[in-house]
This record gives sequence, C-alpha cells and structure tokens, in this order.
Amino acid sequence: MRTMWTFTVKNKIKVAMLFFSVLCLVMLTNIQEQRLVKRINESVTSLYSDRLVVGDYIHKLSNRMEKLLILLSTANFSPKEVHSELKKIDQLNTLYEKTVLTDKENINFNKFKIYIQQITQNVNATDHAQAIEISKYARQTLETLSSIQVEEGKVKLDEVLSMTSTSRLMSYIEIVILIVIAVLIQILVFSAKVDMGAKVPKDHRLN
Repeated sequence: MRTMWTFTVKNKIKVAMLFFSVLCLVMLTNIQEQRLVKRINESVTSLYSDRLVVGDYIHKLSNRMEKLLILLSTANFSPKEVHSELKKIDQLNTLYEKTVLTDKENINFNKFKIYIQQITQNVNATDHAQAIEISKYARQTLETLSSIQVEEGKVKLDEVLSMTSTSRLMSYIEIVILIVIAVLIQILVFSAKVDMGAKVPKDHRLN
C-alpha cells in the first residue's frame, strides 16, 4: 500500500507540474502576443500617419507646383497669385515636417524647402526664368519623395506581415505543446489506474 501511495503522490506531482507548465506557457504566450499587437499597432499607425497622409501632402504639393509653374510661365503674371501659391506650399511643408521622416526623406524634403525659398527670392527679384528653372527642380524632388513613400510603405507593410506570421506560428506551437501535455497527463492518469488495479490484493478466501 505504501508503494502504491508513493506512486500516486508522484503521479499527482507530475500532473501538477504539467498543469503549471500549461499555465506558464499560456501566460508567456499572452505576454508575447500583447507585445506583437502593440508593435503591429505602431507599424499600422506609422503606415497611415507617416506614409499615407504624407503621400497626400506630396500629391497636394505637386498640384501646387504645377499651378505655380503655369503662373510663372504666363506673361505678365500676377505676383500676388504666385505668393499666394507659395504660401499654400509653405503651409503644406509645415504639416509635412510634423511627420516622422527617414534620413533619405529628410534630405530631399530639406532640398525641396530650399528650392521654395529660392523661388520666392527669384520672384521678388523678378527673375522669372530662374524661378521657373528652380520650380522644375522642386517638382523633380517631389517625385523622389513620392518614390520614397512607396518604398517605406512597403517596408512597413512587410513588418506587419512578418509580425502576424510570427503570431500565427506561436499560436500553432502553443497548440502543439498543449496537446502533448494533455496526452502526457492522460498517460499518467491511465498508468496510475492500471498500477492500482494490478496491486489490489486478492481475497483468497473466495477460492
């Protein structure tokens, strides 16, 4: 009986340890998933605020530059209208500056702002030909910025897809481990019953 009792206690300890392992696994997986969700939220937010919104700013800046080029190319254009467009461009630049810029993006954006300053100076100096020339450079810089948005947007999207794949993989591993632990528990319970049945003393008086 003592051997049977010892065996039963050992099995209970093993089962308890397995249940504790399940608890730890679930807690660790939950913590890791929360971290992944946070990172995914940050990436999606960045994709929207720093890529999609900026893409809209670049589109609006491109439209303003086209209108500015048309105004500068018009004979006897109105300086007031030109300055109005330049002011609108400056307002968009202010919004653009509030977003998170990559190093490459920052270099090109600063170049674009310098071009706008030079255009303003040339317009004030009535150097229309130079203002038109620099406006074309500014337009090309916006095209570069637009290409950067596409590249960075793809990087952010790849990050999100990678994190969701990691989350799925962790879920599969958790399920497999839980199944293995459940099988081990069943084996321990079954072996305990078999052993107890085998060690029950027979009543020889029945013979």
